Amino acid sequence: MATENKNKLNEIVQAFADAGFIDDVVLIGSWCLDFYTDIFEGFIPSVRTTDIDFYVPDSKKANASSLSEKLRMINYDHFQDSMTGKSRFVSPEGFEIEFLAKLNRNGLSCVRIGSSGIFAELLSYVDIYGSNYIEVVRDGIKVKVASPSAFVIQKILINGRRGQKAEKDAEAIRYVSLFIGSSPKSLQEFRELYTKLPLKWRKVIDEFAKSHGLKLPLALK
Repeated sequence: MATENKNKLNEIVQAFADAGFIDDVVLIGSWCLDFYTDIFEGFIPSVRTTDIDFYVPDSKKANASSLSEKLRMINYDHFQDSMTGKSRFVSPEGFEIEFLAKLNRNGLSCVRIGSSGIFAELLSYVDIYGSNYIEVVRDGIKVKVASPSAFVIQKILINGRRGQKAEKDAEAIRYVSLFIGSSPKSLQEFRELYTKLPLKWRKVIDEFAKSHGLKLPLALK
């Protein structure tokens, strides 16, 4: 990861911590790769996106009341999509922060985060991150990051919806899977997570693994 990008991520983490919000979110998506250098020897992250996504496990209790203020201090402006209502914070350099929450039965597209004016987009499969994350200390701040296993599984489950981004995601899936397969601890975590998934989800993972030459799910047979 370029130093500039890493500095941007560290700035965001610090702003979240200053707002008392860092414990309420899990970093997901491609920016997780930077943190995997802390758990996998020889891991080289390749992040080619300026979109930074965070999962909010409990949107009602999350403390985001001062988050907009703290992000504004590092030049992130708050925008709200006129169609969906979801929030995004954008820097002059084009970095974007978005928040995701699990689907509910109300059929809504977004949910308010705490008592703030920030709204998270509701999506399927992201609830896998609620209990499947690692904690990495960065500059004295403990950050919750999607576990490699959860990263791979969720990326596989949504790959068919990713359009032009599907191949880029497949490359990340393959790369992270290599390190999971070479780590007994990570492989065990993958197996435990995989076996808890609905059969329909496991079939999607197996089909993707077979078509892309991955051995992780097939090794569970």
